Amino acid sequence: MIIYMNLKTTNMSYKIKQSKEIVWCDQDDRYVMVIKEDNEIIGLNYMQGDDFEFFTKDFDNIDRDLTDFYNSVKYYLGGESELDRINQAIWAHFDYKNHFFERKTGFMRS
Repeated sequence: MIIYMNLKTTNMSYKIKQSKEIVWCDQDDRYVMVIKEDNEIIGLNYMQGDDFEFFTKDFDNIDRDLTDFYNSVKYYLGGESELDRINQAIWAHFDYKNHFFERKTGFMRS
């Protein structure tokens, strides 16, 4: 879904006001959903694996925890593209959650 806002200029150019993209990341074996508003990321979610229908059905919501994490660390991440940085944040967030769970319970989850 892309919502356009008409800007009153002599060229009648358009600015993307809000967008939602679902991207397949082959190297990381996952789908990533990126929602932007005024070119800023306001929502992220992901799913490991390549079942697109399952992803669009069950992962169409914003992972607020991941989104807040990404927006906090994005300036510290490398990578050639925004998607590279998003994937780095996903891996770091996943690792953080596993370590948190391990400290809390004494068990490592798979």
